Amino acid sequence: MTLDTDFHSHVSYTSAMQMAQSARTKGLRVLGLSEHITQMSESRPLLEHLPLEGPIMTFPAYVEAVLAAAQAIPFDVRLGMEVEFIPEKNERIQALLQPYNWDFLIGSVHEVDGLSIEVKQDLTREECEDFWLRYFQALRQAVNSGYFSLVSHPVRMRASNPHLPATFDHELEYLAAEATRNNVALEINGSDLLSYPDVVRRLARACAAQHTPISVGSDAHYPAEVAQAHQQSAALLHEVGIQSIRIWKQGVAEEYSF
Repeated sequence: MTLDTDFHSHVSYTSAMQMAQSARTKGLRVLGLSEHITQMSESRPLLEHLPLEGPIMTFPAYVEAVLAAAQAIPFDVRLGMEVEFIPEKNERIQALLQPYNWDFLIGSVHEVDGLSIEVKQDLTREECEDFWLRYFQALRQAVNSGYFSLVSHPVRMRASNPHLPATFDHELEYLAAEATRNNVALEINGSDLLSYPDVVRRLARACAAQHTPISVGSDAHYPAEVAQAHQQSAALLHEVGIQSIRIWKQGVAEEYSF
């Protein structure tokens, strides 16, 4: 089989229909749509400090759009959400998700101690390295929380912080081991792989060493980006000895070989 699923994509700049049509055109078998919870009007009071990507929508409107796209094309579209992991707000965030029948939930860490991981901070090298360590701690907390099917882009801090700690590979293996223990997948993210393949390769090696479930997502925000870097992702995973991908339906994990 080929790598024919994509379980991280967004609709706020486009539509569920257009994303699903692109997935079918590109030969995918399943598309997991996972809009940011920050885009939902019901959650904005909790997350108003985080940036918006496109128009705000409601949970019911988003769910309806995803289900309608799956039926109209027709195509196998799975209903997901990318959910912020913020310790002091997690219970209130999760309460907003309860009324809906999600296929999968992505846990994402975009800030640590109120600082964005994707914006360059005015920090010394030593402080940058410590920032990585606190980021990994937050990722482990997300993995252990019991809230998520997978945790996304675990090396995303590389976008703004090139100062990796000396223990970087140990931290990756620790995270991967915790993910394995909790049966939570870690993501090979297409956007990250195109931007900083060296650290994504180190993540993949850690996951292979710890037998961690793997999810693959493009992090597409536009139809043209669906399945971006899938060829590179497949090659990397085979290089490190990973041959199966995890996906979800109604919260139940499935595995397929590629």
